[in-house]
Amino acid sequence: MIDPEYRFYTDNGSWTNHVEDQIVVMDFDQRRHYAIRGPSSFLRLADEERDGIDGIEVLKRYMDQIDPAIHTLFVDATGTLVSTSSDPEEDPQQAILYPSLLDAPSLQDCRMITMTELTELDRIMPGIDLMSYEDDDVTAKKVIFKNTPIMQFQERRWREIIMLHSLPTHPNIVALDRIVVDDTTSQHILGFTVPYVPAPSLDKDPTQVFRLEWFKQLTSLVDYLNLELRIANQDIAPRNLICFEQAPAGSQLRMIDFEFSTAMGLPWHVEEFNDVKGVIFTLYEIITLDSSYRKVHPSEQNPDIVMNLEEWPCRRPLDAEVEIFRQHLKEWVTSRQAITMSPTTPPPPPFPAMPKPRPVAYIDFAAQQPAQISIAQLPRVVAEEYGNYIISWQRPPSSMRPSDS
Repeated sequence: MIDPEYRFYTDNGSWTNHVEDQIVVMDFDQRRHYAIRGPSSFLRLADEERDGIDGIEVLKRYMDQIDPAIHTLFVDATGTLVSTSSDPEEDPQQAILYPSLLDAPSLQDCRMITMTELTELDRIMPGIDLMSYEDDDVTAKKVIFKNTPIMQFQERRWREIIMLHSLPTHPNIVALDRIVVDDTTSQHILGFTVPYVPAPSLDKDPTQVFRLEWFKQLTSLVDYLNLELRIANQDIAPRNLICFEQAPAGSQLRMIDFEFSTAMGLPWHVEEFNDVKGVIFTLYEIITLDSSYRKVHPSEQNPDIVMNLEEWPCRRPLDAEVEIFRQHLKEWVTSRQAITMSPTTPPPPPFPAMPKPRPVAYIDFAAQQPAQISIAQLPRVVAEEYGNYIISWQRPPSSMRPSDS
């Protein structure tokens, strides 16, 4: 079940006139958009700090009371529901246009699977589901499906596919399984799967014993990525690490997320997210369950403060004293600070850009006549008007009620 804190997302907003706002909210449980319209004095779209919160609160309050066909809610200045609409012309749902695997030469050796071949087992996070499918030997295989129900996920999913495809097999990395497409003809890329590891991430279970050997596997993996492959993960955190006790020796710790990773030196490489800094905070958070030092802007996160704390209060079972973990961390950080990358070391090859979606029927506004254009998304009603093929993400709601979130 998706954590209620992350179930709803403000996809966009606009001023429909000088006194009325519209906020479009994505419900990741149903993978469906709703529009909330009302006075600017209530929805406060101009207040960036609110970030659409008021629209989300309206949807949570009324969603279990309205007909499933409703997609637009009109409220008054107090947030009270005034009316609703199921008019297709007002539907805020967007039709996302996806690139085709056929236009990605570097991925032609990847195995693919259609979305209809996947069976949903659980909804984990926005754009992340636990699924199963029948493998070649007709046995059920559990996988994590990282999907793209909103356009904002497209680039990050593409980058992670490219990264996982390029990485050598490694015992501490959860590898790419299959690319998920809509069908075997058009092969629109809808996401990808990775093998399911039957253990919680380190942020989920504070009672799980954390072992010194597992931490050494982490520092060794980060060295391998940074120093040998010239790859920066840029998102090292307990939520992206799983420790599976029953795994073979040397592979109990697994890194499960490369969503923000990049080759060093490319534009996506940001020093504020460097992996040494990430490891420092991660070990501190694993041991103390305190993530407060990373709740400020990355530019203000100072790992030296954590390194120099006199005491790290231990709030998790460990197989060695806290000071032994800290000593290994200190020695590792010192060794990394002493390393200078050779200027003659060739950089890794640049990542291929995500292919553009294939042209669809729309209108050339300059010529005022129908045309074929390549575009990232269209309002669903417009895409249907021009006869374009649309991928539907909507699914029935889970047992979780909006009022519970």
